[in-house]
Amino acid sequence: MRKPFSIVAALALVVTALVGQASGGPTTGGLATDNVEHVAHIPLAQNGVGGRLIGDYFYMNDQNKVMVFDVSDPLNPTMIGHVLMPQEWQFSREDLDGNGNILVVPNTLSGQNDGNPQTSSPANAVYIIDVEDKTNPHIISKVPGAAQHTFSCVLDCRWAYGSGGNIIDLRKPAAPKLLETKWGDGTPGGSSGHDVEEVAPGLVVTATQPMMLLDARKDPAHPKVLAVAERRDDYMHGTKWPRTMKDRFLLAASETTMNGKCSETSGSFQTWDTRSWKKTGTFKFIDEFVPVNGIIVDGNPVAQRNCTAHWIEQHPDFRNGGYVAAGFYDHGTRFFEVTSTGKIKEAGYFMAYAGQASAAYWITDEIVYTVDYNRGLDILRFAPPKG
Repeated sequence: MRKPFSIVAALALVVTALVGQASGGPTTGGLATDNVEHVAHIPLAQNGVGGRLIGDYFYMNDQNKVMVFDVSDPLNPTMIGHVLMPQEWQFSREDLDGNGNILVVPNTLSGQNDGNPQTSSPANAVYIIDVEDKTNPHIISKVPGAAQHTFSCVLDCRWAYGSGGNIIDLRKPAAPKLLETKWGDGTPGGSSGHDVEEVAPGLVVTATQPMMLLDARKDPAHPKVLAVAERRDDYMHGTKWPRTMKDRFLLAASETTMNGKCSETSGSFQTWDTRSWKKTGTFKFIDEFVPVNGIIVDGNPVAQRNCTAHWIEQHPDFRNGGYVAAGFYDHGTRFFEVTSTGKIKEAGYFMAYAGQASAAYWITDEIVYTVDYNRGLDILRFAPPKG
């Protein structure tokens, strides 16, 4: 008598066939293309949010602490210090910044702070952490009521700009001052954004709509607008301009969270042309990668909570094109090649099991750390795709 063909067996055959047709498949920790190796997983107590590589040290936070990792051996990071922070369950500090001596860390319990010390939670503040002794990081000051979603250093952390326009004078880190002015006052993009990025000393690109290039070199309290990007219908998340503005491409990402499934308006990784910005005062859009839904084994989730790009970072050797790593939440860590014309090509991926990839950081020219909201830290090895 012929045995019945079980549904499980049928599904197994389908999955096997699909894996064979796709560019990737199951590996330790998740699904990956052949050129991306999952090296290790480091779990954390309260998830992972963001980080920053400065020299041989990787500064990283979860929802209740900031950690210092010695990454002189990048395959075996060692946590050598940490400092406890007020716990954040939502809108966690994503984009740590510093200069090797201090870290600037905003702490917001429920999103953008209203800026009023009288109405803000005591935990809502910008904290200045002394990290000169990596084994003993400690809070040396805080600015009550100043916290915004992200904060970035300007002019070697003598100043700090918040995502919502706040400016902090950090020339005396132990006695920081919140200014009354906003960096976006009177500008096309205003002061409502997700992040700012210092792309050269005193020169800042804002993740606003539209994106702006600000000059804070002479007067950080009143930066001037040097260039503005073409306006698009995006919520901009973050920006990069490789090689301290010498590169012909500005890299950016937009964000669309809690959208349930992908669409043509999902948050994307983008390239922008900078060649004539000094003459025209504008950046022109070139290309974008928009995530799509799929069948898991083809490298794309069926549907998810967050179909969007998140934090992006270019390869150390990026030069008028090259590789970029990015956190894409449910879509995991995605790798892209930016061609010499600014077009974007997929170059690999790692989709962690039950992952929510926040950000990817190049630790070396082949080792990438992925900070994951659900998992903690994943260590990956990337090789350019063959052919």
